[in-house]
Formats: sequence, structure tokens, C-alpha cells
Amino acid sequence: MLRALSIALVGLAVAAAANCGGSSSPNHTDGGTKKDGSGKPVDAPPDVGSYDFGCAGSAACTLDKVCCTMPNGSATTFGCEAPASCPTGDQITCDGPSECSGSTPVCCGVDVPDGTGTAPNCGLTSLGTSCSSAANCATHLSNNCTDTTKVQLCHTSTDCTDSTDNKCCTFTSGAASLTFCIDSLTAQLGHGVCH
Repeated sequence: MLRALSIALVGLAVAAAANCGGSSSPNHTDGGTKKDGSGKPVDAPPDVGSYDFGCAGSAACTLDKVCCTMPNGSATTFGCEAPASCPTGDQITCDGPSECSGSTPVCCGVDVPDGTGTAPNCGLTSLGTSCSSAANCATHLSNNCTDTTKVQLCHTSTDCTDSTDNKCCTFTSGAASLTFCIDSLTAQLGHGVCH
């Protein structure tokens, strides 16, 4: 069980290090007017706003871009990219259920290893977060380099609606941390701090 938690932390904590820390929906800011050199008002392009969470410890991406994980063997980098330039499985589009609604009310973190390496140091095929149904994001912590990990990201235990995985806990690995819904025994064994 601890080995599975380590794998989840190594993979998904990297995404959480994307500083997935806010809890409200994306911020939108309207543009205004400015003056050009002649002193006449000129329409300024509207500010497209930004996500309410950062990208790998950097500033939040603007809403016309997405925080994109870029797995490359054992190294993973992050950057704000146009959605069309980032594979769907590598996009970080939520950090909790506050960005999700309707038929996809949970923020699902998915870590797909590529089968290389030795757990918990697995290579990655894809790593991302997206809004999903609870049924499509049942918590599963991998224990090898060929098994996909899925977790529901949360901010408080009220975000965790599963009868078993009903604790919202933060797990830390080095400088990275990840907050997700888990059962109390795994939280205790993995030294999670529950909210």
C-alpha cells in the first residue's frame, strides 16, 4: 500500500507541484481602454483571465492556454501551451471540483506510466487532470510501472463523496504535494495531512 502511494506521489505530485492550489473557478478580467501616443483612447484587447492555480510552481496559465505536462522519459517539464498543442492526457485543467460541474463534477488526476523504470521511479506516458464523472475516476493507486493511477483531487473532505475514499488529504514528496480523496487507513500509512 505504501509503495502504491509512493507511485501516486511521484507521478501525480508532479502535477500537483503544478501548484494546483486554488479553489475557485478561473478568474476573468475584462479589458478597458488605453491611450496611444496621440492621447486618443484606443480599445485595449480584453484580458482573457487566468486559471486560479499555477503551472509547476510558476504563474497561472491564461484561459486561452493550458498547463501542459511534457513527459520525456524520467524527466517531466511543464508549460503554458495552446490546448491544440498539448495532448488531452497531459493537460492540467482543474485542481479540484470547483472547476467542474454537471455530469463531470470531480477533478480526476491520471498518471499513465510507460512501463519503464522501477517503481516508484517510472517513466511517464501521460500525466494530467480533467473534469470527470465519479464513476470514471474511482481512486486507484498503482503499485508498478505498467498500471494507471487515478485520484480525485480535492480541497476539503466535503469534496470527497465516495463512501470509502472520503478523506481529503495532502501527501508531500520533497517539494511537491498533492491533495486527493483517500481512505483514512491509506492516509495514515502514507502520513497524509487530512482536511
